[in-house]
Amino acid sequence: MAEYTATAICEGDHWVIDVPGVGTTQADSVDDVEEMAVDLVTAMTHTSPADVHIRMRIL
Repeated sequence: MAEYTATAICEGDHWVIDVPGVGTTQADSVDDVEEMAVDLVTAMTHTSPADVHIRMRIL
């Protein structure tokens, strides 16, 4: 299982999510942050979502 740490910061009406070494994405709400982080990692690394573990940091 691949482990990543994602940091989410509120930027007005959306959340910016950064996964070091992978990339950056955004979510419309804090409830969507983890899902969007997983989507980013799977898209950029071609890894199955079941094999991705995200440790979230909400700032």
